[in-house]
Amino acid sequence: MEARRPIRLLVVEDDPAYLYLIQKAFGARQDETRWDLSVANDGAEALHVLMEEEQENVPLPDLILLDWNLPKVSGGEVLKRMKQDRHLCKIPILVFSSSKADADVTDAYADHANGFITKPGDTDLLAEIVQKIEQFWISVVTLPKIVRLKSNP
Repeated sequence: MEARRPIRLLVVEDDPAYLYLIQKAFGARQDETRWDLSVANDGAEALHVLMEEEQENVPLPDLILLDWNLPKVSGGEVLKRMKQDRHLCKIPILVFSSSKADADVTDAYADHANGFITKPGDTDLLAEIVQKIEQFWISVVTLPKIVRLKSNP
């Protein structure tokens, strides 16, 4: 079996304790998939990482886990801005939220989220969700390779 390239996952999460659990859950899956996790601690940081850095030929994340209720810039605003960008709109975004509100779910899908997952409060359930994310988004789906090219003025 050929070695697969690492899957670049951007986790946008403001709760350090929950971020630790997410990192641990994906870290436990390293035998199955090589995960290259990066983190943004709020919506403003996520937008900076994704839209404002002027780096040439920088590979963008393959997949994003986006908390909905973020400080500075909401998850909803991050989602809207990403889906309006010609490069970023191709990246699958899974909203990963403690919210169960119908309005949040509806708004996320209206703004073209690729999925809405309610955060589990149990580490075993989190591990199961991570396994299912991996099964579908890595084993079943073919993710696009997206590189933002520095635009010339």
